[in-house]
Amino acid sequence: MQPKNLKKLNRLLYLLNILDSGKIQVQREARELDVTERTIQRDINDIDAGGFPIYKAAPGVYKFIEGFSLKKMNLTEAEASLLLVMQDVISPLGKPFQDTLASLRQKVLNAPEESPFYIKMPTGNKYEETKITRVLEKGIRTHTEVLMSLAADPTRKLTYDLKPLKIMNYDGFWYLLGINAYKQVRKFRLDRILDAVNTDKSFKPTKNIQKILQESQNIWFGEKRDKKVTFWVPAEFAPYFEKKAYFPLQKILKKQKNGDILVETSVSNYREIIPTVLSWLEHITLVEPEDFKQMIGEILKQAEKRMRS
Repeated sequence: MQPKNLKKLNRLLYLLNILDSGKIQVQREARELDVTERTIQRDINDIDAGGFPIYKAAPGVYKFIEGFSLKKMNLTEAEASLLLVMQDVISPLGKPFQDTLASLRQKVLNAPEESPFYIKMPTGNKYEETKITRVLEKGIRTHTEVLMSLAADPTRKLTYDLKPLKIMNYDGFWYLLGINAYKQVRKFRLDRILDAVNTDKSFKPTKNIQKILQESQNIWFGEKRDKKVTFWVPAEFAPYFEKKAYFPLQKILKKQKNGDILVETSVSNYREIIPTVLSWLEHITLVEPEDFKQMIGEILKQAEKRMRS
């Protein structure tokens, strides 16, 4: 086996062992293995593509789905990692060998009976290492500004100075997070960046960026969570909210004798919670603030108007 594949085998062995006993934290594992976070993310993608049921539990955190373990599949971490790294070895031999390996993986993972586990992961663009991403990753690692060209629209492009902080994936799309010249948090879809170059302008990294990301639910997060939204959840559905945080910084403020609960969330942008609110709107009752209630009402009005047209 080539040295490159041997290193990958060792990483996969380590990561599968972590998964089987708890959770992968990308930043921690990158530090522990002395590799980039991008390398760990690629290994996670390989584990996912190999048929092992993992999911993103939080930004930068991955787990096996509840109840799954390699022990239940009669596999050791070493056997599982070898099965995964064989893809790189077999790939140059052509499709018949690749199909054989895929069939072998299926038999191993589903033996002695069909696996009871399935998880639907978001699909989207795969992260590809390019000249632009190398520039962005260098800027993040060295805390130096980048100068970017952005596609504002099909006919116009902008030049932008940015202090790059993180490359992120939300709902299958890749984004660059950074701070602009006005000290504002900004996000840019990677496919909108036309060009990027490193500069020698250094900056101090934002200390609370990890906290901001951990509290985020989707790409609409912001630095200050200064808007509070409250709503009543009937007793029938209260257990869902008691066991899972559907909203950023979700808190149960009050529980009635009949089991109804009053829930509060703190957001920086209402758009961060609109999709989740709409999905629960049949069952919850919005309390405040008024401007958010009006916003939801307007969304429903416009939807009704479109259905009638």
